[in-house]
Amino acid sequence: MSHQRSARQKAAAKERRAENRTLAQAERRRRLRNAKLRKGALWAGVVVVVVAIIGGAAFGIRAHILAGEVGPTNMGSDGLLLTGDGKTLTPTLTAPIAAGGLPTPSSTSSRSSGVIDFVAYVDYGDPRSAAFWRTAGTLLAQASTSGYATLEIHPVALSGDRTDDTAAPTASGTASAPAATPSPSATPTPTVTPNPLVTSVDYSERAANAFACVASYAPSSAAAVNEALFAAQPGFGSAGLSDAELVSLVTKAGAAGSKVSSCITSHSYVDWVRQATSRAALTTPFDSAGSLRQTPMIVVAGQPYTGSLDDLQAFSTFVSNVYTSLSTAGTGDGSSTATPVPSATATP
Repeated sequence: MSHQRSARQKAAAKERRAENRTLAQAERRRRLRNAKLRKGALWAGVVVVVVAIIGGAAFGIRAHILAGEVGPTNMGSDGLLLTGDGKTLTPTLTAPIAAGGLPTPSSTSSRSSGVIDFVAYVDYGDPRSAAFWRTAGTLLAQASTSGYATLEIHPVALSGDRTDDTAAPTASGTASAPAATPSPSATPTPTVTPNPLVTSVDYSERAANAFACVASYAPSSAAAVNEALFAAQPGFGSAGLSDAELVSLVTKAGAAGSKVSSCITSHSYVDWVRQATSRAALTTPFDSAGSLRQTPMIVVAGQPYTGSLDDLQAFSTFVSNVYTSLSTAGTGDGSSTATPVPSATATP
């Protein structure tokens, strides 16, 4: 009996060992399966995080691009329109150009009542623009402040294509009647895709950006800032004023505030400056003046001035001729009842 009992015990022990091995193998498989599941979940989490980061970065880049495409406030025509009441120049307030949108031309209906419109395309890094403003800036300001004219300033940056040594044409001293204004829908616009990774910004772009910042956040100081930018132009080197110096300049001209300074140092409207310059270089918007090839380009009631930039008398004569032609056209009998546009002396 003892032999049989011993045999049974051995068999039972053998079975228990087999069961234990089976259980151990099952446990190992369970742990391996769980480990694989945990690893898969970890990688899935990593993928989700990476996708989220990439998506967030793409959204941020897109947001930056869209922000750059939105134009400055009060420059819905790509320029800032100033009108006078006899005492002061007042900026015309407009909504910004929306992302992907086109500029809206300023009204020229005032021509029928004898009020001429000056449209000035200027480059604050261009000696020619500064020279013209020293010559005729006072006349433009006086005529516009008095209410005989309006003044629209378009800051552009032709720096890379500008030919400063190109001789200015001689004055003709005459002007024909303004041509009809084409529909804005007929004005093609080049495709400009701003690159948020491009950090190279020249002085003309930074100075035009500074003017746009003032137009957006301190428009009542824009005329003074325009004058200050031209006054500073002859004194700086090829690199122009630094961002800090631009902030100081506009602050002294009356455009103080953190929004203005932050806008200048962050180059908020440089993308818009490039787009506006491209639009003007394709065709000067909304009028018969043709495309912008060099600065300054001064358009008087639709007629581009092609005379000497440092001859105040030639420019004043041109303005008077345009003014007279408008007034004569308005009477319909060939006579003129226009009050002469105020003359001005050269700025020292």
